[in-house]
Amino acid sequence: MEAARDGEQRCFDGKRWGGNAVLIVVDAALDSIGLSYFQIVVPRVRRFYEDYVKTGQIASLETLSKLTPQDPRLRKIMNNERCWRAAINIGRVLNQIKRENGLESDFAALRFWAEEANYETWREDPVGKISGVGLITFQYLRMQAGVDTTMPDKIVKKAVERDFGIKARDSMGFIKRMEAFSKETGYSQTLICWAIWLRESNIKASGWERID
Repeated sequence: MEAARDGEQRCFDGKRWGGNAVLIVVDAALDSIGLSYFQIVVPRVRRFYEDYVKTGQIASLETLSKLTPQDPRLRKIMNNERCWRAAINIGRVLNQIKRENGLESDFAALRFWAEEANYETWREDPVGKISGVGLITFQYLRMQAGVDTTMPDKIVKKAVERDFGIKARDSMGFIKRMEAFSKETGYSQTLICWAIWLRESNIKASGWERID
């Protein structure tokens, strides 16, 4: 629970991946293709940080948005065009939000979008319309930006059905059930998701995604 609370607080405080919106987008894009999160996604995001963000090569959403999915630097991290196309297009949408609203930082743009976005109409959202972004990735991005909501992935669904008898006919209904469950228990949806992910992955230590 200590590690789960750390994950929860870092989301709420805007400090996931040091509050770097580029890394959060890359994390979500890599996770969207079904990779093992702690074994594959986390090390690749760290590598992206060391090779490109820390060096200043790809340190902003604007820079990310101008790349192509075939960029050899991206393919060196993960040789998958689909995930990079999604990351680049997410970066493009968020960078436009940043410009249009006069926001000071990339993370401010990510949080602005996340707070305004509605999972019930996610298909109409500019991020939701991006190829490769499904409801799970849509919700995951919002969570990492600090919105208390649920990522309806199979790990969370299976765990809450097994442990609490919670199930729904579809992902939209599941999110609504988790909203109610969060209010009943007093635990945030973000905390519940982190606790499940960490337990199911046997990850006990906190701070595994810190770059600061």
